[in-house]
Amino acid sequence: MTKKKVLLLATSCKSGGLCPGGIDWYEPDKWIRIVADDDKAGSVQGKDIAHAKPLEVIEFDGTPRPIGIQKENWVINYNSCKVVARYSSHQTKEVLEWVAKHYGYNGFWGNDRPYLTQNEFDAVCEPTESVLMVSAVKIYRNSYKSTKIDFTWDNGTRSVRGASVTDNDFYDRTLNGSTVELEHACIVVSIPKYADDWVHPETGEPRAYKFVSKVFDVS
Repeated sequence: MTKKKVLLLATSCKSGGLCPGGIDWYEPDKWIRIVADDDKAGSVQGKDIAHAKPLEVIEFDGTPRPIGIQKENWVINYNSCKVVARYSSHQTKEVLEWVAKHYGYNGFWGNDRPYLTQNEFDAVCEPTESVLMVSAVKIYRNSYKSTKIDFTWDNGTRSVRGASVTDNDFYDRTLNGSTVELEHACIVVSIPKYADDWVHPETGEPRAYKFVSKVFDVS
């Protein structure tokens, strides 16, 4: 059992629970994803992370539990998590700029599509979480009622269209065809533990879909 301290950056929706994660307080180039003790990297409940929210700092006793490509997974020892600090809203931009500067991966896994093919997924050697400073952000529902995001990054030289969003702060805000537009944002992006989380119904091609688990407005 190891004592961990984490600056929480995301608590996105996942299979009836939450998928919390953030940066290691003492090694800020590393990500820690908190998963259930079920050998499937399943979701946890709010009580498991002391009902902490993004930009709060938590401490817990935990055990590493890598699965698939996700090496950053940790299981929390029962009832050991507590909130030890929090940042105020007026500190958000400063904190996130520091995070983006110090965290170890600020890319999109080799392409600007919302997914990786099997070959691209097999070649991944980067972490499975990325922190990006982006601009020209649009968050909306597509024709299938799924929440999506468009943005530009890398100083506006690269564009991403139609990436999935699991940040529940934007579910209600995009109902009834509404679009949320942000001039600048810091986003947390993830890739799944296996490539075959979705298979194209016509071609049979497995795709590993990237998903944005948190969007912070830093305009």
